[in-house]
Amino acid sequence: MAYTGARPTEITQLRKKDVIKRDGVYALYFTPEAGSIKSGKARVVPLHEHLLAQGFLKFVEGHDEGPLFYQPDGVAKNDNPLQVKKPRAAQMRQWLAAWIGDLGIKDEGLSPNHGWRHTFKQIADRHGISERTSDSITGHTHKSVGAAYGAPTLDDMAEAMKKFPKYKVE
Repeated sequence: MAYTGARPTEITQLRKKDVIKRDGVYALYFTPEAGSIKSGKARVVPLHEHLLAQGFLKFVEGHDEGPLFYQPDGVAKNDNPLQVKKPRAAQMRQWLAAWIGDLGIKDEGLSPNHGWRHTFKQIADRHGISERTSDSITGHTHKSVGAAYGAPTLDDMAEAMKKFPKYKVE
């Protein structure tokens, strides 16, 4: 989420086949076929070089076909039979939010996971990535119809992501 500005469920529902290489660029393919996409429109987002350096592609290669972040055994079981059972990707989103909260990462105005979208947009802006390009990466709606004309290509977005700094990971 930190390097894509993607919504939490867009990440948790990723499948092995959604990690692609197109025109020499490694990317994530967010598609309604995998699950919930707020806009209902598929998009391709370049992978940041830091994710590649940390071994994300090896992580993906080590998985069987199917979901990357959970076992595809149907829906999560709830203790209350009257509650609607949630898809596994949504259950993972909730687990991830709880884990981040347990780490003490909190923002009073935002859910822990959704805050990454805000952070991505702020950092992109500070480092000269146009709003139009960061909107295309995050899946935000453009402010005007004209802004959607000639949307940035995957190569344009990959070039922009070279400006996005690496997070310090300890």
